[in-house]
Amino acid sequence: MADLNQYSFTGRLGGDAKVNKTSNGKSVMDMSVAVTSGFGDYKKTIWVKVKQWGDRVNNIAPIFTKGSIVAGTGEVSLEEWQGKDGLQHTGLVVTCMSVQLLHKKDSGQPQEQPNAFGPPPADDEEIPF
Repeated sequence: MADLNQYSFTGRLGGDAKVNKTSNGKSVMDMSVAVTSGFGDYKKTIWVKVKQWGDRVNNIAPIFTKGSIVAGTGEVSLEEWQGKDGLQHTGLVVTCMSVQLLHKKDSGQPQEQPNAFGPPPADDEEIPF
């Protein structure tokens, strides 16, 4: 039987996505996603480091901004590092094939919502029935 290593998540971005280049020129987009579970007094947040590889990340990274809600599926692994405090830390890393933007955080400026039925009629127009 084959092993299955797949993690699906939805969560909120803790910061804007960043694109880095490896020493051999490959692009990787890094994001930090807050994934919550439970509710009320039992609500917990897990911070997941999300990576997506490929040249297309150079074009899509600007839409992944702090506070936006994202969804993704990928291979999960643990990463260890030494923090600024000198202690060893371990965190969850998901290498995704694709990440979707579900809801972009409002920029604070009002946006006109599109009307599926076209523009509203002016007050002085008659509506034929």
